Amino acid sequence: MANKRADTGRGQKPGVKPGVVKASKKGSTSNKAFYVIIVAIAVIGITALTYASTRPNVTATASRIDSTLPKVTSNGYVLGSPNAPLEVTEFGDFECPQCGRFATLTEPDIRARLVNTGTIRIRYIDYPLPMHANTWNASRAAACADEQGKFWEMHDAIFANQDRWDGTATTNPDKVLKQIATQVPGLKADQFNQCVDTKKTQAKIQAHYALATARKVSGTPTFIFGDKEVSAFVTYDQFKQMTDDALAAMGKTVPAGGDTAKGAKLAKPGAK
Repeated sequence: MANKRADTGRGQKPGVKPGVVKASKKGSTSNKAFYVIIVAIAVIGITALTYASTRPNVTATASRIDSTLPKVTSNGYVLGSPNAPLEVTEFGDFECPQCGRFATLTEPDIRARLVNTGTIRIRYIDYPLPMHANTWNASRAAACADEQGKFWEMHDAIFANQDRWDGTATTNPDKVLKQIATQVPGLKADQFNQCVDTKKTQAKIQAHYALATARKVSGTPTFIFGDKEVSAFVTYDQFKQMTDDALAAMGKTVPAGGDTAKGAKLAKPGAK
């Protein structure tokens, strides 16, 4: 009788074979655990995807400003006679395509016909825009060349080779910029390379960036003719007309030479 009671199993209903209920409970528990794991994996996956899609792009938004550096004073780079009746300021970005067009197509005529004749002087101030990956490197390199009195030569070489060092061409712009610097006659490579490697001129570029942001410059290139601000690529004729207008507004004699293009439509600013 004891064996018979043992065979029926405690708590089993009549007619149910021994062990069936026990096996069913085990299977139910296993299935439940399996579905819990599946649901947990799904929740984790959805959470991860949601975070990835909504979190800020740290690489794109990271500031290039080094707040640990002491502030320095710098007002850019000047080309031309200090006695010129008009100073024209350009806020430029070395990686900006329209700045490159201006530097290679328009500026040579401006220097030959307006700067070298004493009509104007040019002031260039870096405004490295955040969407350009390698522009800070270029600005620092130009400032390193300035330490040797070679800013404008490096300025021209950087713009002439923009497609070699910009963000679409390389992830190692300093290496390319060092190669480009060898095109600048008289530039001491060892001194220049050390300056680039140590980011020695970072604070100087930050000072220029601060000037642009304080003025609320909206794009590059941006030119300041007296009290007039123009954010656009300009041809020589357009630049000459705005120079003449600024001189006239100052009561200065408008110098002869160079045709004007009154009413010419200006191109859009060159920021990508």
